[in-house]
Amino acid sequence: MEQTLLCVMELLLISSLFHCGHAEGPQLSVSPSWLSPGSSVTLRCEIEPLSAGWRFYWYKAVPDLLHKNYSYDLLSGSTAGTEHDSYIIHGQTHTAGYVCRAGRGDPVDYTDYSEPNFVWSAGSHPAASLTVSPDREKHFTVDDISLICGGSSAEWRVRRFPGGKSFSDCSYWGTMTGSTCSLNSRLYWRGVYWCESGSGEFSNAVNITRGRPQLSVSPSWLSPESSVTLRCEIKPPSAGWRFYWYKAVPDLLHKNYSYDLLPGSTAGTEHDSYIIHGQTHTAGYVCRAGRGDPEYHTDYSEPKFVWSAGPHPAASLTVSPDREQHFTVDDISLNCGGSSAEWRVMRFTGGQRLSDCSSWGTMTGSTCSLNSRRYWRAAVYWCESGSGEFSNAVNITRERPVLSVSPSWLSPGSSVTLRCEIKPPSAGWRFYWYKVVPHLLYNLYNYDLLPGSTAGTEHDSYIIHGQTHTAGYVCRAGRGDPEYHTDYSQPKFVWSAGSHPAASLTVIPDREQHFTVDDISLNCGGSSAEWRVMRFTGGGFLSDCSSWGTMTGSTCSLNSRWYQRGVYWCESGSGEFSNAVIITRERPVLSVSPSWLSPGSSVTLRCEIKPPSAGWRFYWYKAVPDLLHKNYSYDLLPGSTAGTEHDSSIIHVQTHTAGYVCRAGRGGPVDYTDYSEVNFVWSAGSHPAASLTVSPDREQHFTVDDISLNCGGSSAEWRVMRFTGGGFLSDCSSWGTMTGSTCSLNSRRYWRGVYWCESGSGEFSNAVIITRERPVLSVSPSWLSPGSSVTLRCEIKPPSAGWRFYWYKVVPDLLYNLYSYDLLPGSTTGTEHDSYIIHGQTHTAGYVCRAGRGDPEYHTHYSQPKFVWSADFHPAASLTLNPDRVQHFTSDSVSLNCGGNSTKWMVRRFKETGFLSRCSSWGTMNGSSCNMNMNWYDSGVYWCESGSGEFSNTVNITVQNDDDGVILVSPVHPVTEGASVSLSCRLRKQNTLSSVSFYHNDKLLQHDGREELNISAVSQSDEGFYKCQHAGKTSQQSWMSVTAVSRPESSSFPVLLMVGSVIGIILLIFLLLLCLCKQSKDLCCIRWIQSQSSSQSSSSHPGVNQNETNQYSSPLHVDDVCLYESIKPTKQTKTDADESRDVTYSLIELKHFGKKGRHHEPEESCVYSDVKTGTAGKWSPAAADAAVYSEVSLGAALDNDAAM
Repeated sequence: MEQTLLCVMELLLISSLFHCGHAEGPQLSVSPSWLSPGSSVTLRCEIEPLSAGWRFYWYKAVPDLLHKNYSYDLLSGSTAGTEHDSYIIHGQTHTAGYVCRAGRGDPVDYTDYSEPNFVWSAGSHPAASLTVSPDREKHFTVDDISLICGGSSAEWRVRRFPGGKSFSDCSYWGTMTGSTCSLNSRLYWRGVYWCESGSGEFSNAVNITRGRPQLSVSPSWLSPESSVTLRCEIKPPSAGWRFYWYKAVPDLLHKNYSYDLLPGSTAGTEHDSYIIHGQTHTAGYVCRAGRGDPEYHTDYSEPKFVWSAGPHPAASLTVSPDREQHFTVDDISLNCGGSSAEWRVMRFTGGQRLSDCSSWGTMTGSTCSLNSRRYWRAAVYWCESGSGEFSNAVNITRERPVLSVSPSWLSPGSSVTLRCEIKPPSAGWRFYWYKVVPHLLYNLYNYDLLPGSTAGTEHDSYIIHGQTHTAGYVCRAGRGDPEYHTDYSQPKFVWSAGSHPAASLTVIPDREQHFTVDDISLNCGGSSAEWRVMRFTGGGFLSDCSSWGTMTGSTCSLNSRWYQRGVYWCESGSGEFSNAVIITRERPVLSVSPSWLSPGSSVTLRCEIKPPSAGWRFYWYKAVPDLLHKNYSYDLLPGSTAGTEHDSSIIHVQTHTAGYVCRAGRGGPVDYTDYSEVNFVWSAGSHPAASLTVSPDREQHFTVDDISLNCGGSSAEWRVMRFTGGGFLSDCSSWGTMTGSTCSLNSRRYWRGVYWCESGSGEFSNAVIITRERPVLSVSPSWLSPGSSVTLRCEIKPPSAGWRFYWYKVVPDLLYNLYSYDLLPGSTTGTEHDSYIIHGQTHTAGYVCRAGRGDPEYHTHYSQPKFVWSADFHPAASLTLNPDRVQHFTSDSVSLNCGGNSTKWMVRRFKETGFLSRCSSWGTMNGSSCNMNMNWYDSGVYWCESGSGEFSNTVNITVQNDDDGVILVSPVHPVTEGASVSLSCRLRKQNTLSSVSFYHNDKLLQHDGREELNISAVSQSDEGFYKCQHAGKTSQQSWMSVTAVSRPESSSFPVLLMVGSVIGIILLIFLLLLCLCKQSKDLCCIRWIQSQSSSQSSSSHPGVNQNETNQYSSPLHVDDVCLYESIKPTKQTKTDADESRDVTYSLIELKHFGKKGRHHEPEESCVYSDVKTGTAGKWSPAAADAAVYSEVSLGAALDNDAAM
């Protein structure tokens, strides 16, 4: 009793590993799990918690069939134990098992033995082998499996390791008869299987999986009028299956689903796909397959779902709080409603895991309550009722702040900017900033608050000055009273190549790039006794040496087969970071030229090692398709047995598609690099034993097409391969369905690429290029001008007949971060022509098009959205810029501010490269403002989109990437005609500059030492491109737009009044002249009468030349009024005889001279008559008969005296 109590006290008070004189067994890890030729095996014996003074003992496990256990044989050098907790075994070639234990003290107290752990080999032992019947890796529930042991022993047992910690022998899951273990696939489990003999040997090991059909459902989310396509895939594909399709019906009583056969599925379908039309609500489906007579069936597939955001009349799900994204501070309620009394809430995570509320929350009646600490980062949730209905589905994500650190690598004198981003942005947060401190004991980090961060900061950014060494940071945010906090962000690092005085990392061999022949040592040095080596890979994954190497004291050893490109550094037990280094694992890069064969051309292979170094010899191989192992085997090319000195090899008379690889080697014995990736030379010509045909027989396809790739030739086995532009090689099983010699794919799943067949006998077929095209929409013009129309053109390549075109206006949908499409007027049934004109468009807008043909009609993809931009403000949406100028340095902080009648906004950018993106890709969206991150923004067109679907005005932003360059300071918005404007030139650190030259449309406008170009009253002629020049540096040019001032139209009433007045005065003058004429007091009247009579007589003369004229002027006196007659020629006359027939037009202008009551000289009160002739000749007596037409306009009323 006393001894037992003492043991308990030891456990509670000192956390010792010993209990009653014994310590718990350590954990043994074996790396790698599967042997490869020439690889060593590393054993690691781990005791938790860590403590000093242990020695480690290493054993090989020897099968003991009599006691159904293992005996343990000490490994060499292990009699007295080893100081280090790792042990390396060289030259292991067959499956083996190992154990370890530890001891300390004098006399030595030992821990328990660890559980056995294994390293497996696919290679048979001479005295022990395992064969599987049927001979394949995957099996279905219809299979009976035999595991047959063979070798020199009379006694055998078959073992299985299913992937957890537990392993067991055949007696638990099968029937052992002699050397054979028989099992029905309904009883077996996925795992590694091997034989163990009575004489202690291990056989080869095999992986066996229990395969069930895989069901895919497309699409995952329903959209109006969409159909649902189910596809049931069996791997590996084989003939003779029929497919059965079921709808999953929730069964709450048994916490499962029952399966109802879908229509037309009673006898199964020949094809492995099934289309459902008219599905409008969330639903689940399964499939299975069967063959034989009598028919046997596979397992049912896992249920797969198609989700709908629309509620079912009998089932609905609401979420409280009502938003998609949540933080750890949130408690969430998922509420089911409808016609049922029983409910369950289901969740489907990104890892394809399906579970109900009882696994991660608390189900109370129709409500599932969960704390956000227990829900998944991203998942789909829905309700299922006791009566079998599915509710609408919702996406819920658990977000943590995202920390960005800029720059990633330190340079002398640079500051470090931290930015803590919460999505979606919301108000009221305060931000807390921490420095991470390595904590080696618990293999994590502690967080120390940075200065000024105790109460949080209002801004989401924090600048650190004077950082000189590698460091890590995290952030979190909080709000409310009392304050609640988000999760901590993931740690982010700023790296330095400079060593810390207390921590340094050196790499052996000392170079950045390594090959598979290299063993690498990462050595930590400094003032600490404890170290760990960390690695950060390009995928953002952070891990320590124990995950990919062996840590021995201050050194991390790794074989290059296990390492990956990344940044490596040391962390000390006292909390310091070392310098950081980049290490990459390179394989040779093979290039093949040309890519496509032409008659008589040779093929050049080049094997490139980076960085180049001496001593390599190069080996060249032809790739031979190996369909059984889904790979290639490599046959040495002629003359390559001993390698070549040169890194290139030329192949003559290659006529068919082929694949090649290379590798390099050096040293004695030779150390080889990895093989390069396979690279191909393609030929459009068929091989006599292998050919590929495509149906439909064309290069370009639309989403409406189902495509068949048919292999033909002398082989019974085929695979279809695809090589995409990104250099990715894959076979039909990844993107289609292989049935016999045919690969079938729907165009929704294919990609642009080169396709070819490979036969079971190793031949390559001809290669074909297949492209998936969508219509290309063009919009003209790109920028709106007043009164201009917009022309849309929808182009299909290659052109073909029968298409009708549909035109849509894009409407921003901020909830789903996409655009919805509204049909444009007259487009409901499509248009015959591929162009569409829009009149009266005044603001920024976006458009798409698609085409359709056939009966029933099928449609192409929608085109990419294209935009027409306007600088004019929309009444409901506007964009302003701070600072308010077109050009900016990359180091500038720039804010884009949206305003209008919406509460939700998004800022978009369109670059010259044609790439469209939103603010979250290159900035931070806070409410209605987008703050652009330094070094993340670029030149382009920017605009706002509102939650209510409007587009704002657009602005051009130009970025100066050279911080030593100059920028032009010019207005970003149009300038109103008549307003004043100032342009200036500036450097990044100097706002005003003197001796600046300004250019307008590339013409020098000002160069007189002034700092600014001032335009006091802008006119339309000032519109155009401007740039500035200072000290030999020229800015980029920016467009300054000028908006014309609208002028009110003149009223027609004053015009009518004036015309009426003029006509009245003319009548008065004629009456006056008639009276004066009667008195015959002056020659003036006579001459006027002669003019009239001349004009009358001239009308009787034919042959008037209306193109001839002359000029005559003489005073015509009428009492005190003088009429000055001015006859202006338009062209020279021909003859005087013709002049008598000319018509003279007279414009008589009445002007006011003098004041009332004043005496006037006769010539001071005159009516001046401007007589403009159409074709009048010289004046002569003969011309006296010419008619005069007088138009009199009033300059001012005649004085009363003159009138009288």
